Amino acid sequence: MARDWYRTFQDFFTIRRLWLFPLLAGFFWFLTLTILLVRWLAIGRPQYPGQVNPWVPFISDIAAHQFKPVFIVGCAATGIAFFGTVCAVHHVRYSPKFYGLTNDALWRRIMSSIAEIAGLAAAVTLINLSIFDTDDAHVRHRHLLMGTFGGLFVSAVATTAVWWDQIWGPTVFVGLRKWCIFNTFLVLCQFGCGLAFVILMYEGHYKSSGILEWCLTYMGSLWLSSFVGYIMFREGERPRIENEPERQPLLV
Repeated sequence: MARDWYRTFQDFFTIRRLWLFPLLAGFFWFLTLTILLVRWLAIGRPQYPGQVNPWVPFISDIAAHQFKPVFIVGCAATGIAFFGTVCAVHHVRYSPKFYGLTNDALWRRIMSSIAEIAGLAAAVTLINLSIFDTDDAHVRHRHLLMGTFGGLFVSAVATTAVWWDQIWGPTVFVGLRKWCIFNTFLVLCQFGCGLAFVILMYEGHYKSSGILEWCLTYMGSLWLSSFVGYIMFREGERPRIENEPERQPLLV
């Protein structure tokens, strides 16, 4: 079973460069958000038609009226890099060239597939979200927004579950635990921030919810970038298990 599972993770890219996916995903998303925010501040913080938040516009409000091509390109680049990130993170777990956990539990292998499928769904809905903006297709935009959040949530939870053994397990690779803890911490922060955002928005606290949305999305760029720690080689050329004695050359 483990051998068959690994065949689904063939090396289409050089494994030493897979860390570029999370780095680029985080960078693209951070850059897209920053361009929209700086542009809005530079032209005097205008209010847009249909904007329900008079203090801090939601990202969709700015993207629908200014720099829409930038938003589309940014979402497309982020979506593609995000899907590459999800595939890379689960690929290195099972690749004999990296962590090589080919005898992983069946439920973890299933969760890996779920994370990748959810990641693909999130990437596709994010790209479509940027095309069908809140001004021209409000209802469709809202459905795509929920689809994006749902895909991201499922992918994040499934990925956290798969790598939980590196947080709370007997066999831990050197340098990996701190990244898993940091990534899980960001997932919890995003969940709390997202929940507060939804509650405040539906209760009419638009100023607070607007600020939380920007915090949530910027936190997302940091979460994406944190996967670099899962994928980069450490301790030489191959990952090494903690407390494992160094291999010494045999005397002839």
